[in-house]
Amino acid sequence: MEKLKKSLVAKITAYILLLACVTMAVFSAAVVLFNEERGWYSKDAETVEKEIYHEAANKASLSLIDQIYSLSSLTEPDAEDYYPEEYGTGELTAEEEKAIEAEAQAKDKADELAAIAELKEKAPENGKENADFGYIVSFDNAKTQEAILIWQANADLKTTEGVYSESFYHEGGSGSYKVEIFLRSSAANAAVPAEVASSFSSCRKMYEHRTQALIACILCLLAAIVFFIYLMVSAGWKNEERRSCGVAKLPLDLMAAAGVILIFAVGINMAGVLSSGSAILIALAVLPMTAVVVGYLLLFAVELKEGVWWKHTVLNRLLHFLNWIIRKKINPLLRQLPLVWKTGVVLAAFLLLNLMAISGGGPAVWLLSVIVLSVAVLYIALGCKRLAEGGKRLAEGDLDYQIDKNGLLWDLAQHADNLNSIGKGMSRAVEERLKSERFKSELITNVSHDIKTPLTSIINYVDFLKKEELDNEKAKEYVEVLDRQSGRLKKLIEDLVDASKAATGNVKLDLVPCQVGVLMTQTMGEYKEKAEESDLNFIMKLPEKELEIMADGRRMWRIFDNLLNNICKYSQPGTRVYLSLEEKDGKAVITYRNTSRYELNISEEELMERFVRGDSSRHTEGSGLGLSIARNLVELQGGTFNIFIDGDLFKVVMNFDLID
Repeated sequence: MEKLKKSLVAKITAYILLLACVTMAVFSAAVVLFNEERGWYSKDAETVEKEIYHEAANKASLSLIDQIYSLSSLTEPDAEDYYPEEYGTGELTAEEEKAIEAEAQAKDKADELAAIAELKEKAPENGKENADFGYIVSFDNAKTQEAILIWQANADLKTTEGVYSESFYHEGGSGSYKVEIFLRSSAANAAVPAEVASSFSSCRKMYEHRTQALIACILCLLAAIVFFIYLMVSAGWKNEERRSCGVAKLPLDLMAAAGVILIFAVGINMAGVLSSGSAILIALAVLPMTAVVVGYLLLFAVELKEGVWWKHTVLNRLLHFLNWIIRKKINPLLRQLPLVWKTGVVLAAFLLLNLMAISGGGPAVWLLSVIVLSVAVLYIALGCKRLAEGGKRLAEGDLDYQIDKNGLLWDLAQHADNLNSIGKGMSRAVEERLKSERFKSELITNVSHDIKTPLTSIINYVDFLKKEELDNEKAKEYVEVLDRQSGRLKKLIEDLVDASKAATGNVKLDLVPCQVGVLMTQTMGEYKEKAEESDLNFIMKLPEKELEIMADGRRMWRIFDNLLNNICKYSQPGTRVYLSLEEKDGKAVITYRNTSRYELNISEEELMERFVRGDSSRHTEGSGLGLSIARNLVELQGGTFNIFIDGDLFKVVMNFDLID
């Protein structure tokens, strides 16, 4: 099969056979249409035979009339030929006008008789020499209502048995011609005029081969389709063969235009062929058009397979040239114009087109202006939609999103560039901030670990000093200070490490079902003595049923411990502290409320930052990391942590999903 596709001989053979099949199909179709038009597929042979005789007789009568028209001078005379200028003006008497009219009629009659005599002298001889063909041609005068014999030949056939006869009437001159045609039943094969024999022969052959023509038309059409498919599939040349082919280098659209012109020219010349009804002439006329169309389709198939059909067109080159003009010449000028000026230019063009339509341009100009404006508005709307989508994605935090600039021009493209630059700039800023945060967290962790080693030695040696017998009271006091401050420093370092791990998520969590009310009660019990020392009254409100959440018990303990530690440090003595747990919308809501000892002139967000304390004067001990650690641990366990400040009232609200 591959060899057959590549064989040049096979392709040429298929092309020739395709043309032959198309020609034969057209010829057969013409025969089928000839029979179908006359209804011969459904008529009996005797009826068809009569119609064939009618066709031959009609052709013979037309031939005789053509000869008469070429020789006859029987035409209506003009008034000025027979009448003086005074006739009908009232200047002549009635008797004079009657005499003139009688003279004119006499002249008309004389001229008519002279013309008839001239026609009789020029009678054709074809009827006399063809014994099986005869005719009688007479002129019926419309004025005298008399029939004048002009030509006749073998008129005795009129009374002979077995002779087909038919009369035809043709208008002409001052009357009509009556043509009587006589054909013997054996006229198809006897001595008759050439046009009669030709009509007999062609009609009979058309009728006799009507069934074969129908079958041949179908078979040839199917064969043509097969050959056409083979040529389309096998069409294609190598690059070397293509470069050597001059026709293949021509633009496809140029060849298409030339082909259309050629087919149009052939079609105009085919009008006479089609009217003749000759199947052979019709088929031969279709042959060059088929050759042109099939050849063009083969070239198109080659271009299509190589993927260059659009490149090898004049239209493509013209569009490329226009694109170059727009990009290199028009775009630089438009970029320099402000957006308002561009809008003004578009509106001015629209108004100008409308003015032209009103002043005589017609609906076409108005429709053109509406189309141009509509296209411009839709283009701007689609561009704004793309920009709005890009702005929305950036606002939602998708900083990697880039707006597609394909198809955007001028200010829309510039705006897309600006939005893309914003996204890139924000991405860089966020990346730098995250990098800085990681660096600070790593620095805190590393420094804390480095400080722990000497601090441990200090704590150990302070412990050794405490066990020694010191006689100096001042020395004992100094040892106590060292012990207290080293413990405070140890707690600060531990808080730093915990805060760094919680902020970076570097905390290992063991999430299990946890009864949060029990943890709150236990933690509050640990701070009972400390609360009494601070003169605080803890009031806890728990639900009737125990609420369970997925949490790490040790981390939850640290959260509650930090909160209660802050409450004991910063609450106003003699006040009440409220601790509550309740269920809302499928969540466990934990609330801690206390009254601050110090003025809270700081926002909730600032208070949540690391190293920030409610005691701005820093009279109390603490690192300012408790709330930050608590918030990070809550969020790592899937909860939310919020602070609310109302005057001196300080409230912490935590939310966790309940276990179903």
